[in-house]
Amino acid sequence: VQCIDANQGAYFEQMLLLPCVLGEFRSRKPGDGGNKRIIGFPEHITSDFGSVGDFAASAEFAFGTILQRSYAALGGRMHYGHPDIMNKEVMMQQGGVSKATKTLNLSEDIFAGMDFTLRGEGRKIRHCEYFHLAKGRDLGFNTVLAFFSKISSGCGEQLLTRQTMRLGQLLPLPEYLAFYYAHMGYYLTQFMVSWGLPALAVIWLMVIVGSCDNDVGGLERMSMKCEV
Repeated sequence: VQCIDANQGAYFEQMLLLPCVLGEFRSRKPGDGGNKRIIGFPEHITSDFGSVGDFAASAEFAFGTILQRSYAALGGRMHYGHPDIMNKEVMMQQGGVSKATKTLNLSEDIFAGMDFTLRGEGRKIRHCEYFHLAKGRDLGFNTVLAFFSKISSGCGEQLLTRQTMRLGQLLPLPEYLAFYYAHMGYYLTQFMVSWGLPALAVIWLMVIVGSCDNDVGGLERMSMKCEV
């Protein structure tokens, strides 16, 4: 099964590779779990017009290629975007490809990968780049900002879910660290960096102002040494 957005399209030459994509779900022997997979693919952003559109397209291109490649190698990749192709029977066994709660499951598609990983039994999430679909992104500054705000809000809501808690209990430490920084950890780090520099400047300013009276003699001695 592959869920396609209204702003996505396909290329005829890419559809010729569809048998290769379906071959990714082939089992080498009965019962080995080789068909329990999510196969991820990048997107070709066609709306790279203007400075804002080019910025959004470049960000999406980096996220769909080198970042997804790294997440898959580190074991922290879940389900992002709608080019991903999933085994329909396996998705039906876990209740579908997404969640319905508007606030808690704001980033609804990632929960397919989280539930998929939690069920184990040989399930694998791969990322391949020989197949892709076309997609049009937003071109306005406000709409692009709203999209990134939605992603960051969705990562914040993931901290409250039972899937995140259970992944923290079951995943090995390297894989969970990759999962953490690939999602909510990235935005928490950005928040701390954004507030860390102003906080550091205020702290140093308070230290300097608070130590002026006590160090006047020390400053005078330093100036005398410099003059000598």
